Amino acid sequence: MPETRATRSVDLPLAQIWDFVEDFDNWAPLLQGYESHETHSERESTWALTGDLGPFSKTVHLKVVITEWTEGQRVAFTLEGLDEQVSGQGAFDLQEDPPPAPPEPPPRSWWQRLLDLLFGRPAPAAELAGPATSHVVFTFAVEAGGPMGPMINAMLGPYAESTAQ
Repeated sequence: MPETRATRSVDLPLAQIWDFVEDFDNWAPLLQGYESHETHSERESTWALTGDLGPFSKTVHLKVVITEWTEGQRVAFTLEGLDEQVSGQGAFDLQEDPPPAPPEPPPRSWWQRLLDLLFGRPAPAAELAGPATSHVVFTFAVEAGGPMGPMINAMLGPYAESTAQ
């Protein structure tokens, strides 16, 4: 089964990325060859994708079912062809690096501290930390069945790679 993985790092908090990933309507249109999709429930939808594999071009309808849901961390799904012998799976895995620690303010002399006290000035605070860096790992695998399956699977590797990217 041709399988591929793509990783992207984004300077956004994990919660903001999760808001995007948790909704089919956001990520279904990003798949290569996307034609349309219909959401049946929170965990099931049907997608129409057109695949151009060398001399072959075909629109397939896929039943997509969420098989794993870990809030804020992971969504895994399976694909099953409704009109073609094709199956697959994929997953979004999300991770977040904590924001970098802010640098400590420079040390203040006794004279500066005295002036701050006399004039009621607050001591300088550390600078705010930068944004968190989140990582999105998308894994995707697809396999064609039937008599043409072995030949089509040989061409699905590049398709799976470009879909993951």
